Amino acid sequence: MDNTFNINNISEDRQSGPATWNQVNGLAIKFAKKSSGNMDWRLQRQIKACLYNLVKQEKLSFKQANDLFQKKSLPKIYKDMINTYLENNQEA
Repeated sequence: MDNTFNINNISEDRQSGPATWNQVNGLAIKFAKKSSGNMDWRLQRQIKACLYNLVKQEKLSFKQANDLFQKKSLPKIYKDMINTYLENNQEA
């Protein structure tokens, strides 16, 4: 299946705006899928929460989220954010 999405067709204003919920959800699914094809649902929810929190803080733009789709695995910075949160909130 060909990727028909071209970020260059999106306005500069929109690219610099916040990432969408669908982008965050798609990234969470992409990075939480195990090599066996099964989903690690706990990791998926953690990634989704981490990324959406960044969107609310205006620290994850539409373009940045789009660029994350090109990565093979979740970048270390986001893994560290999740681990720090879990360490500070043992009940999570």
